[in-house]
Amino acid sequence: MCSRPDGIGTVTVEEKERFEEIKERLRLLLENQITHFRYCFPFGRPEGALKATLSLLERVLMKDIVTPVPQEEVKAVIRKCLEQAALINYTRLSEYAKIEGKKREMYEHPVFCLASQVMDLTIQNQKDAAP
Repeated sequence: MCSRPDGIGTVTVEEKERFEEIKERLRLLLENQITHFRYCFPFGRPEGALKATLSLLERVLMKDIVTPVPQEEVKAVIRKCLEQAALINYTRLSEYAKIEGKKREMYEHPVFCLASQVMDLTIQNQKDAAP
């Protein structure tokens, strides 16, 4: 930033581009935190962190420091984050259900059932044979 003797400063094109890059990275980070809010802010902790994150996102979405961002635009970004969160949660639950289903199938498989019965009989025979 160049500063004149009268206190008025100017921003170079390079500084403006760098600022926009950092602003975009911050926006993506905030959207990621909102999308993964269950893990970033478990049980509402730390106190007020989610609210502060939403407030910061609103400020990052502003075009300049005097013009507030339209509420519909903020709502659209938050809606997108929550839709992604729902998809992530659904995917995780589906994967968990598949794993549990495979475990159940394994225990219900005829070979496993037969092996389990043989083991039960072996243990029972050992108990009966013990003096």
